[in-house]
Amino acid sequence: MLNHIGTQPITTGRLSLRKFTVDDSKDAFEKWTSSDDSKFWEPPHKNIQETEQVINEYVKNYSNPNWYMWAVVFENELIGLVCGNEINEEIKSICIGYCIAKSYWNKGIATEASQALIKYFFDIGFNRVFSYHNPLNPASGRVMQKCGMTLEGRIRGGSLFNGEICDCLQYSIIRSDLLK
Repeated sequence: MLNHIGTQPITTGRLSLRKFTVDDSKDAFEKWTSSDDSKFWEPPHKNIQETEQVINEYVKNYSNPNWYMWAVVFENELIGLVCGNEINEEIKSICIGYCIAKSYWNKGIATEASQALIKYFFDIGFNRVFSYHNPLNPASGRVMQKCGMTLEGRIRGGSLFNGEICDCLQYSIIRSDLLK
């Protein structure tokens, strides 16, 4: 059985992963939710009210012990998010996702945050952490590889992009991989 503890603060060498607050909407809208930076996560928001609505949902869900959603803070600036979802209790599996403002890409931030989540999820009892990306976004696959994940394959018709069904490439790491 999994010991769900919800979204707890995580600190890495350069990052602070924390719960979102309603006050984060403006920064999120200005940094990534209103631009193409988020296109592989969700369609860009047309106005700040959309971002407020999404963040308010995040905040409401923090009372759920199996809700895993972090704001990524780098150098005291909110620059993105990381999360765990698609939980399968039977096989102790969880999917991680991330969305970082484009001006912070290629700095190892998504990798550092994802590595922290992998450790966090293994520590609370998950056996398998997986992630997937759109083939049009190979940089996301490189993040997964740097986190020690193994390519499992192409999931045909396994995702959505701009409202259209598309393929995705799926990676995973299991607890025993860390012992190799």
